[in-house]
Amino acid sequence: MSLAAGIELVPDNKGPEAQAVLAGLATHRRAAMAARPEALEAHPLCFLRRDAGGVIRAGLVGEVTMDWLFIDKFWVDESLRGQGTGSALLAAAEAEARRLGAVGAHLYTSSFQAPAFYRKHGFQEIGRLEGRPRGHHRLWFAKRFGAPAG
Repeated sequence: MSLAAGIELVPDNKGPEAQAVLAGLATHRRAAMAARPEALEAHPLCFLRRDAGGVIRAGLVGEVTMDWLFIDKFWVDESLRGQGTGSALLAAAEAEARRLGAVGAHLYTSSFQAPAFYRKHGFQEIGRLEGRPRGHHRLWFAKRFGAPAG
């Protein structure tokens, strides 16, 4: 591969060079968000469902940052699908995100995963990348929270 002068390929995207890139980005973000630095605080979330033996059978991992819940990973064991477990995990994450001041939730998934599940829960497709992987698509979804009930 031919790289332009001064461009370097570093094989480790978690090493010190990558950390320097992340530090530069963090400095830029802090400057851009100087009026609301609290929005940059990340509030990690992890909701689980265990079976009677304590084995994790479902979970949702994400964080609230920049006023939004980002759902990073979401899995429900095949044996629990269609029984409301995913809906309960999503509702718990949304409730906690609202408590933390989030205005909505967003995520990405693949067309072979569960896009219909997200649509059923009020998420709208906001982006699509055809052919990632070949024969499928990467989908981005978002949902703005409405006014709290009550």
